[in-house]
Amino acid sequence: MSSLFVNAVGDVTFEVVAAASLAAVASVAALGAHCAKRQHGPEDASTPARKKRRQKKKKASSSVKHPVVVANGVAVDTEPVVAELKRRATSDKWRHKIVYTFLDDLGRETVNLSFEDVDRAARKVAAALQRDAGAVKGDRVMLCYPPGLDFALAFWGCLYAGVVGIPVYPPYPGTLAKDLPKFNRLVEDSGAAVVLTNTTYHLVSKMATVKGFFSADRTSWPANLKWITTDSLADSLVAQYDEEDALSLTQNDVAFFQYSSGSTSAPKAVMISHGNLRAQLKTWESIEPTDTMVSWLPSYHDMGLVGFIITPCITAARCVSMSPISFIKDPALWMRTASKYKATHVCAPNFGYALAARKTSDKQAAEMDLSTLKQTICAAEPIRRESLDAFTSKFKAAGFDPNSFNCGYGLAEVTLVCTGQEPPQKPTLLDVSKRILETQRKVAVVSSKKGKQPPANDVMQLVGCGKAMPTFSVAIVDPDTKKPLDELQVGEVWVQGPSVAVGYWNRPEYTEEMFRAQFAGEKNSKNTYLRTGDMGFLRNGELFVTGRLKDLIIIRGRNVCPQDVEASVEQAHENVRPGCTAAFSIEKGDEEALVVVAEVKNGSSQQTLEEICREIIKTVLSEHQLKCEAIVLLRQKMIPKTTSGKIQRSASKAHFLDGTLTKPLFEYKAKGNNAQISSSRVPTKQMEDNTATAKNDKPSGELKTPDEILAWLLEHVAQEMEVPTAVGDGENSNVVSATANPAEIDPNTPWAMFGMDSVAIVGLSSDLGEFLGCIVSPSAFFQYDTPFKLANAPGLASGDLAGGEEGGEQSGSMQTATTVEEIDSSCFEIDNFPEVQGLFSQMKEFESAGLRVPFLETLTPEKRRMTNFNTYNYLGNASDPEVAAASKAGIEEYGTTMSSSPIVGQTQVNVDLEKALCTFFSAEASILFVGGWVSNVTTIDALVSKGDLILCDALNHDSCVSGMRLSGATILPFPHNDTKALERMLSKLRTKYRRVLIVIEGVYSMDGDIPDVHEMVRIKKKYKALLFIDEAHSFGTMGATGRGICEHYNVDPKDIDVRMGTMSKALGSVGGFILGSQTLIKYLKHCAGGFVFSVGLAPACGSAALKSVQLITESPSRTMTLQERSKHFYDLCKEHKIPMGENTFRGAPVVVVMIGSTIATAKASEFLALHQVNVKPIVYPAVEEGKCRLRFFISALHTPKQLEHTVLSLKTYLRDGFSNGSKPELTTDAISTNAVAMATEDDEFKTVKKRKSKKKKSAKAKSTA
Repeated sequence: MSSLFVNAVGDVTFEVVAAASLAAVASVAALGAHCAKRQHGPEDASTPARKKRRQKKKKASSSVKHPVVVANGVAVDTEPVVAELKRRATSDKWRHKIVYTFLDDLGRETVNLSFEDVDRAARKVAAALQRDAGAVKGDRVMLCYPPGLDFALAFWGCLYAGVVGIPVYPPYPGTLAKDLPKFNRLVEDSGAAVVLTNTTYHLVSKMATVKGFFSADRTSWPANLKWITTDSLADSLVAQYDEEDALSLTQNDVAFFQYSSGSTSAPKAVMISHGNLRAQLKTWESIEPTDTMVSWLPSYHDMGLVGFIITPCITAARCVSMSPISFIKDPALWMRTASKYKATHVCAPNFGYALAARKTSDKQAAEMDLSTLKQTICAAEPIRRESLDAFTSKFKAAGFDPNSFNCGYGLAEVTLVCTGQEPPQKPTLLDVSKRILETQRKVAVVSSKKGKQPPANDVMQLVGCGKAMPTFSVAIVDPDTKKPLDELQVGEVWVQGPSVAVGYWNRPEYTEEMFRAQFAGEKNSKNTYLRTGDMGFLRNGELFVTGRLKDLIIIRGRNVCPQDVEASVEQAHENVRPGCTAAFSIEKGDEEALVVVAEVKNGSSQQTLEEICREIIKTVLSEHQLKCEAIVLLRQKMIPKTTSGKIQRSASKAHFLDGTLTKPLFEYKAKGNNAQISSSRVPTKQMEDNTATAKNDKPSGELKTPDEILAWLLEHVAQEMEVPTAVGDGENSNVVSATANPAEIDPNTPWAMFGMDSVAIVGLSSDLGEFLGCIVSPSAFFQYDTPFKLANAPGLASGDLAGGEEGGEQSGSMQTATTVEEIDSSCFEIDNFPEVQGLFSQMKEFESAGLRVPFLETLTPEKRRMTNFNTYNYLGNASDPEVAAASKAGIEEYGTTMSSSPIVGQTQVNVDLEKALCTFFSAEASILFVGGWVSNVTTIDALVSKGDLILCDALNHDSCVSGMRLSGATILPFPHNDTKALERMLSKLRTKYRRVLIVIEGVYSMDGDIPDVHEMVRIKKKYKALLFIDEAHSFGTMGATGRGICEHYNVDPKDIDVRMGTMSKALGSVGGFILGSQTLIKYLKHCAGGFVFSVGLAPACGSAALKSVQLITESPSRTMTLQERSKHFYDLCKEHKIPMGENTFRGAPVVVVMIGSTIATAKASEFLALHQVNVKPIVYPAVEEGKCRLRFFISALHTPKQLEHTVLSLKTYLRDGFSNGSKPELTTDAISTNAVAMATEDDEFKTVKKRKSKKKKSAKAKSTA
């Protein structure tokens, strides 16, 4: 056999080049006609038309035959690959063999799938497509997945259903404004009506979209798309799968699309047929069932898809894979994994081998064993001899054999690969004359023997890409005359074979041009070739690639159209002349680098030239994630063009390399190589130490300050860049190349200006995480776009980086039209607002994905019969007859509302309530607000402002965070309940701010734990700060008599500057209040916006709250009962080994049960609902994925039986699980327990009704008297 690769693998965002083929042209026309009919969306699965098609297929499928075809003397089976997978899944020999394994960032196994697992999952996906989406053979379906094995299962499901799968790069939720338009263009071009994804990506992307509706960069997903979350499908779907579509597949049917990333403005889809795929797999026949493949390539890339998803299922080899991000963050993980699993096959583009060699220490390499490698495949981008040598040298101690290298060539148009070597043999290395190659298109081999040697700069080092693979024929052709060339003559590479794709989707003219090429004078119309657009030559039958005919830029395996980069450059600054820009790549070390040459308008000043340069750097990095290695600005009419006015990129490149560009005005050159700098930044020892421990461990009390972080960032940025600086004067000025000094770098300069691409950002984020001792996502560098903003980002130092754009500036105006008449209706009609349409669209998609939107439900009587843990009616006052009567009396006395601001005067009941709160909670004074949320927001805003500092617990409630943001003060979170970190921050920062406000909570409602108030008071006094405690969940629930967290700790309430409480928790009403000194409350009553500019607390609410305070004052028994119930529930969970929150406090009114993933938590909630227990899931992004939970608000009204039943139901779920869609049967014990619980609840409800009835009768009797 031989091996493979493609002309396109990438760094973090891999992309591919697309082209087309001649095979099965008739089927393309048929597919196009069929797809035109399907553009309006899927028919219902049960429509007569669909049933009729199904009946026709059943008659025809039994007669479908799969002949063996012969290509270039090699027999090729044309049976679709799904048949092979089904055979293995039902074979006793293979069904239980592990075929896929996926690893996390630390190399730990997270998923293992057998052939039987893959088959079962594929059947579920296929059934969902058939039943829920009404999909039929030939329909197009988008596959939009983050790294993981969900993609593989969905892809096989598409093949099982006979639909055309379309692997795509999933738009990143953090940059939807940039990524989503590209995705939308693919959907529009393909006519796809269905998107397959997993639940996590679906939830996160939709929430990110909703968040984006209210920003200037708002965007929305395509309308009328049906989303199916494949990881939440019911097992019962397996039996509903109809395999008729799969049985009717032929070699001419299209299996999947591969979209070209070469041009984002005009995407092109390569159509790969089942016959193409089967023929390509002929090149993998040497792989054996005992082999193990290790990959970090993305699934949506053709190498990851064909090589490491399809091939293992056909050859029965095992594939161990990881995320591309895992590799970029820790390149040593790749070979470490290969060693651990005794890998036989690995594959990567050139940069992957170079990065692994640079980032792996000698000590790490020596501990590995790579002697089992049979094939070390390298392709996709220009292969560098230096990279192969570096990899060989680094891993020689690990037993790596350079004879295992398999350097190959291929592209998406040939399904994957067309040339390669046959290990064991060393790669063919060739030195040729660069001058002769470029000027005469001939190969002059430079001898290594002693004698006359050409100048060093005239030697081009080439690496052979092997010979034509089985079934392929490769020819070198003059691109102008179309005449075949002899060996050692340079021309365009043409390829022929059954793996050459069907063609470009909906582009017949381009398909004709690229896939039906013929030699000059050829008379046989069937003897056609694929034009690859690559230049090369043959030597002893082996292919050497020398360049690209159409100037395609390939950097780290990414195929980038120069036209796209040039268009971005022209838009970067108004002084760049349209149509006068050239973008091309040059060799730099062992990598390709981007160069931009552009004309600017005459009269541009020195300052303007520098500004243009900076904007080009920023724009290219932002839009293409590419670093500009050099930028040259020319005078008008100085860039090389043809007589017809077309830009001559090759001539521009030649002049740039020779230094002969005409009269350059300004030249920028970047410094060094990001990958090399990255490797020297991190000491080897530190890397080794960190690989053994989890990277999200947070040091206690060792938090870095913003100043320390900023200094670190500037020091590392200086290593990445050179700053444009003018040199000389007059005509010869403005050629720049100056080294950056950290002290001279403006910390408010955007990252883009430092010339850092995506790989550099990932590397820097990883290094920053090691410096801080916590994980820092690369997205933080886009969220906070300058060093200063990132250094001051809330939560950065603690690993609890807040989302959003807190550090950003206010967006300016956004012009949408030049005249009033041109203004679109989406700017003034609410129904047409993109955010409004998008919100409703996302809600529909949420429901269509099989997810019930768990918000804004109607609370029906049936809901009341469930044991409810969703409400915080802690003491039962919300349903107490005396409280209800007091509320009614308040309405009768004062009416339904104050109808005015309280600053003009308050009702007597509100005055009495303020006094009662002060008496019960031991405060000098109090102020009432209409809600708890506004109490926090308006009070924090009134206390601090710009120039002040807020140190907040990382788990503070949203109302606190909103008040902080509104205040304008600097916000720095400290790790949850970490008083050491808090004190360390104060010791370094206190003198730099006017006021410092420490914000904590009495009981944290998301975790059920409490702070160390004694320590907080000590710190607050020591550093002369203010202490604010949100006691929404601790007033009435904590302490022997319910007086809150101060009573619990026996702390003097006067030591707390501000205490906040709500009336909706323990007081059974609505509203909020603040307790504090007379001075504080008087200030708030005159200056807090939420008090002065808001209506006062309604009489009904004030009266109800006053009665609740009186009841608690008279008898603390309800508080004691609540605490007993909470402890009982806590102890039951402990007894039955229910996983609670790590720091959940025994006796707090909130008990948190940790479930894990979003899906498992949602299913747990549904499972409990079927057992008459009502508790909502807390899932991502409210909490970190993997730490999703169920939150139980305990009430004094809960009975021991209800709590016991709930815990037993939880235990059942955690033990047996719950398959969505099948209602579980309760055991006899569980039913009896449930009945007792229900009966007890009914009895309590009846008792309450009796008490109400007695009150009514008593009141009526008094009235009569």
